[in-house]
Amino acid sequence: MAKSKKPSAAKSSGSEEGLQPVVNSLPRILFTFLIAGAAILYRLQPLWRENPNAMVLAMWNSTVGTNGMVQKVPCPENQKVEYSGCEAATCGRYILDRLVTNEEAEKLIAIAEKGMSLGGGSGGATILDLHSGALSVGTKFADVRELAKKSGIKELFSYEDLKLYRSVKNRIQVEIEKKWKIGPGKLKLTKPTFFSRMTDRRPSTVHDEYWHVHTDTEQYDRFHYTSLLYLNTYHTDFKGGRFMFDSPGNNNTVHPKAGRVSIFTSGTENPHHVERVTSGTRYAITIPFTCDPEYAIADPQMEV
Repeated sequence: MAKSKKPSAAKSSGSEEGLQPVVNSLPRILFTFLIAGAAILYRLQPLWRENPNAMVLAMWNSTVGTNGMVQKVPCPENQKVEYSGCEAATCGRYILDRLVTNEEAEKLIAIAEKGMSLGGGSGGATILDLHSGALSVGTKFADVRELAKKSGIKELFSYEDLKLYRSVKNRIQVEIEKKWKIGPGKLKLTKPTFFSRMTDRRPSTVHDEYWHVHTDTEQYDRFHYTSLLYLNTYHTDFKGGRFMFDSPGNNNTVHPKAGRVSIFTSGTENPHHVERVTSGTRYAITIPFTCDPEYAIADPQMEV
């Protein structure tokens, strides 16, 4: 009977030598992965960061009182007042829950979807501006009026649609004028005023990344007051998508709720971001106002 051969020492030694370069390179590989992971975490940290001192200004399952909720914040030290009787002497945030009804919010979503059905952004955000007609289509913008004509639609938005839109805008403007004691005729609607629809779809362009911290006057120096009208409700209609004021050392959160209006002075005193939507669809309207008559815009007069 032939005897079985034992593995030679030379072969065993050779095998260990073959593994040695891999073993030696493991620390370097792990270090590379750690650095890459840290970079990704730093990039994505606005999506989940929660300060232990965070305060929810308005919950999705509660109603703000009749007089609204006011939070004052210090105005910038270098703030210049160019439009006396219009610009804010005190800066802050103002939240209302009884200005727009749930039924009106549902009708406004239907108006938004009339236009958005003709296009839609390829990323997680779709924008519709009734004033300019701009609509997200893929990674670009197109004129919703021209798209309606090509589709054979004679009347995309009805008189009643625009009447409701104007009514809501006027109610918000009156509240700003009352709260900040603005003289008659001094506060003007400005652009861009738009519907937004946000989903959990991955961004296609940098413009889809709505979750980065910013201040409105950095993008649009004509803004003096920003208002946001939420058309559906956090937690029940979508997850994520909360609005966060990024005050130094403290995040103050507003839960979107159908019919809720959030108003704030537009300067550097109010940095903010929208949390990324993780499921469902979030609808809102952004309605900014200016004290500079040069940048005033008229109510929408659609051709279709």
